[in-house]
Amino acid sequence: MNQGVLLFAHSSEQVNYGVLACWMAQRVKKWLKKPVAVVMDQYTYDRLIESSIVVKKYFDHVIINEINEVQYRRLGDEMVPFTNFDRTDAYALSPFDETLVLDIDIALQSDRLNCVWGSNEDILISNDSLDIFERDHVEFQHLKEHGIKFHWATEFYFKKSPTAENFFKLCKQAKNNYGWESVIYGFSNWPIRNDFLWSIAVHQSKMDIAKIPRKLRFTIDRDEIVDMRENEIIIGTQTDRGPRVLNVSGQDIHIMNKYELMILGAIEIGVLL
Repeated sequence: MNQGVLLFAHSSEQVNYGVLACWMAQRVKKWLKKPVAVVMDQYTYDRLIESSIVVKKYFDHVIINEINEVQYRRLGDEMVPFTNFDRTDAYALSPFDETLVLDIDIALQSDRLNCVWGSNEDILISNDSLDIFERDHVEFQHLKEHGIKFHWATEFYFKKSPTAENFFKLCKQAKNNYGWESVIYGFSNWPIRNDFLWSIAVHQSKMDIAKIPRKLRFTIDRDEIVDMRENEIIIGTQTDRGPRVLNVSGQDIHIMNKYELMILGAIEIGVLL
């Protein structure tokens, strides 16, 4: 069975997710040594070409997928557009028999995710996570207090199989009925969050879906990337007791401060934004 990593990248004027995907692909090839497919729209692809980036250097497959729906998230003091609606199409879009889908804001610093390949399970999902500064986040435990369990769409594995295909059908169903699902499960009906779609699908499938056997370590969007190299990253934050800084190596980290990550990622792979 052919195995590979699938990424999604849809750039906005403010954030060049295409460059971030190139950085992520380079790290995938360094640490996981697997082929990489990327799903992007024509605008994102054209921005890479305009920046003289050799796309085939980073990606083994480029899948152009146009998305019309746009959402907004806060970036500093500004609300900026972002597109994340096609992750529910991962099953149909992936060119691989075994697929590991990764967010492009994960700083890979190990080969630990290679544990998923050849799994006996058709789907593996993350629901065990840890803030690297050990802050508590109730919202990453349940969709609401005492509600259904939270599952991350940040990283997940699937095989081409009826079980996985049915799971993605449930994810699409949850997306199409998001307003109603938000009433049932008690969360805001906007923006549409893939993590919530995955959580609802796991709950409604009534299957004991296996988990990726590791904690998903993360930082939040207000944390600062002090420095980043190929083998270590330094993260700073403000606490009630003053600033804290952590030097992390040998561990993968989901970094929610995408803007700083984009800038440092571009420097790492030697491209201009």
